[in-house]
This record gives sequence, structure tokens and C-alpha cells, in this order.
Amino acid sequence: MTYVIQSNPFSVLPLSVPNSGHIKLEGIPTFYYSNHEYITPVNLWINHLVNYRKAKDLNSTVRALKRYFNFLEENSLSWDKFPTAKYLRPTYRFRNDNLLTNARLGQIQFSTASLYMRHVVKFYEWCIHQKFLNVNESGKPFDYEMVKIRNTGMMNHLNPHYIVSSTDLRVKVPLKERVQSLNPLSKDELEPFAKALSTFNIEFIIHQLLQVQSGLRLQEACTFPLCLALELEFSDKSEVKIGPMNGVATKYGKERKVEISPSLRALLVGYAKSKRRRLRLKKNNSSFLLVSKSGAPFSPNNVQQSFRRLRNAVERETSSLFSHTTHDLRATYCTYRLASLLEIGMQKDAVTQMMAWMGHSSGGTATIRDKSTKK
Repeated sequence: MTYVIQSNPFSVLPLSVPNSGHIKLEGIPTFYYSNHEYITPVNLWINHLVNYRKAKDLNSTVRALKRYFNFLEENSLSWDKFPTAKYLRPTYRFRNDNLLTNARLGQIQFSTASLYMRHVVKFYEWCIHQKFLNVNESGKPFDYEMVKIRNTGMMNHLNPHYIVSSTDLRVKVPLKERVQSLNPLSKDELEPFAKALSTFNIEFIIHQLLQVQSGLRLQEACTFPLCLALELEFSDKSEVKIGPMNGVATKYGKERKVEISPSLRALLVGYAKSKRRRLRLKKNNSSFLLVSKSGAPFSPNNVQQSFRRLRNAVERETSSLFSHTTHDLRATYCTYRLASLLEIGMQKDAVTQMMAWMGHSSGGTATIRDKSTKK
């Protein structure tokens, strides 16, 4: 399987300007095939994003390209070989056999599939522009086409549609998902969820509680810092600040405060000082709280594998479909916490407070389907 290692900052000597001194560049997520071969085109593209475009958030780019190159390895495909038949080309196979298949099964959101496909297209566009990839009409990664888009702006009565350039690899996001992409657990689903969760290892339990009790995103919970957990032992504050300043991979690198309940605080402190965590690390150190059995930082892949097993356990227990993803735990937190704020009389400031805790910049972002009121 393709794997990614974060490289350290490095220096280069520009060939075009002799005697100009070294230029310091930021370290990048570095891609390798399973046989440890350096994936040159991907790493050059990532370096371009980090050190030329100064991209602040590469999380989705890295996830998309890692998923794509894993797919290529699993199916013995080459990233730069394009048969005449479209359905045999790696880009179309990735879209159809991986992204769309998993979206239809509910394993990923259609919006995520669309985002990942756009990242793959951007990678190829850059490779073609840099002449790392030679294409012709009978063998190319995709075709361009003009697409009519509905205008949702204030002047849409004058121009109901507009035309944009896209590719035939685009993934259409169902309108229902675009409007309400989050699906909180109902009250009837919370009990079997909690029962199934209690059977998993403590690392996964803590991760899920950080999402459902504090509203953290998947990657944010994975990168919750050890130092913050240790500080909680000597603090009685109900909120903590997370962001790049303490190693939490927040969306767009934004800082924000999140809630930590007393019960979760005790769990975080206990695990941070536990023998179990120390034994997992062996002789290594980690600035992150959660670590896997091998001593590596807890990863989204660890979470998704465990959540699939949890979903199956809930369905066996209830004999009904449990159509949730781990991201829905954020919506669950928002739904019930907002209701509790309204109950105590925070009619005016409740939504603003929830937006701050969730890390949303607009009220529309927090729109969710509240199934809990239907039970």
C-alpha cells in the first residue's frame, strides 16, 4: 500500500542563479509505493503546492492522492498509462470502481468523492503542464467539457444558469447531500451506539467521544495533543483551545475553543498517564495523545476501520440499518448541545456559540437534519 511520510524542511541551491546561496523550503508529505519507491510526480506536485503556492491545508489533497495511488497499486495500474478505451484508463476506473462504488454504499459522501476526483484532475493537469506526462487524443486522463450550472445568486432571475469548463470525470453530488450533508444519530440510535462503542479499545473510544462530546473533526481528534491532555489535570476550565499552535490539524489551520466535559477530561488525563500508552510507544515519543498498537499516531484509517466494525455491531444488535459515518458524530454533538443551550434560555446566542465550538464561519454551514426531534 502507498504510504506517506512527513519530510523535514530542506535547502536547495538554485541552478539558475549561481552563488545566490541556499533557499530554505518547507517539508512536505512525501509519497512512497509499498516497495519504498519514491513517487516522483506526486512529490513534485505536493512540493509545488507547499513551497510555490503556499497552500495551508493539504489534508484532502494527501488523502485523495493516497487513495488514488493505493487503488493503482491494488489493481496493478500505472498512473501514466492510458489505454484507448476510456473505461480501462486508471482515472476512469478510480472514479467508477472506487469513488462512486463506495459513495453508493455509503462508505464515503458523494461530496468527498467529488473533492477527491478534483484533486486527482488537478494533479494530472499540473503534470501535463510540466511535461511530465505526454498525452494524445487516444490516450489521456480525461476530456474537458462545458457544463451548465444553476445560478443560485441574488440575480439568478436574470441569468438562471452559467457555463463552466469541467471534465468528464466529475462526480455529481446529489442535491439532498449538498443541502444537508450531516446526519446526526437519533435518540434511539445513541444507546446501541454507546453499547457497541464500549467493546472497542480505549483509543477508539476516546476518539469517538472527542467527536460526539466536543464536536471535533476526524483528523482533529486524531491529532489531539498529549500536552493538552496533561494540562487538563490541573485545570478546571470547560473549554480548551485547539489549532496549529498545539499540533491539532484543524480545518484551514484555524484556532478555536472546544468543550471538554468533566467525564471526558478524566478519560483523557487517565489515558495520557497510562501504562498502556507508554507500552505502545515503547522507546519512541509522540506529541499526539492517541497512538496505535504499533506506536504510530492514531490515523483516520485506524478510525474508519474501527467505525465499520462498530456500524456492523450496531446493525446486528438492532437488526436495522445504521447509515452513519464517523463525521455524523459532529452533527450529533451540535444537535443535542444546541437544544440544551436553547433549553437554558440562550435563545439569542445559542447558534453563535455553536458555530464557534464547531469551527463554522457561517450559519448555513451548520445546517443539519435533526432526526432527534422525530423520535
